[in-house]
Amino acid sequence: MKIIFVDNSTIVLKTLKTLVLELIESKEIECKFISDEKIVYKGLKDQTLEYDILFSEIDMKDISGYDLAKYAKSIEKYSNKKLVAITTLFSEEAQKKGTDIGINAWYIKSITQDSLQKSILDCIKSMQRNEGIN
Repeated sequence: MKIIFVDNSTIVLKTLKTLVLELIESKEIECKFISDEKIVYKGLKDQTLEYDILFSEIDMKDISGYDLAKYAKSIEKYSNKKLVAITTLFSEEAQKKGTDIGINAWYIKSITQDSLQKSILDCIKSMQRNEGIN
């Protein structure tokens, strides 16, 4: 399972890496941690980005997580991939906007190791169910 985390805070990315290190080491997942949302946008545009789940901050400097999600969903290659927001934006309005765009789950940045790992495993199980794999 290939996962990309995008957040313009390198501290947040380091924390996320620590939280999923056990899953990386057990080879359950492969991860990329990207601090420049423009790199992710370019990878989507060029269709060179490879992921099963994209975790994205919503409030980023140049391109919002909403815009990344909307763009990803508009490209056939990525339209069925899982999108998860990791953010401090937790209002009902922000979540509705994300859901309308196609964001599958919403996690507040005070996320714990257990809840992040559970989120990843839930996405994997959901994808396997959709593909008819048990």
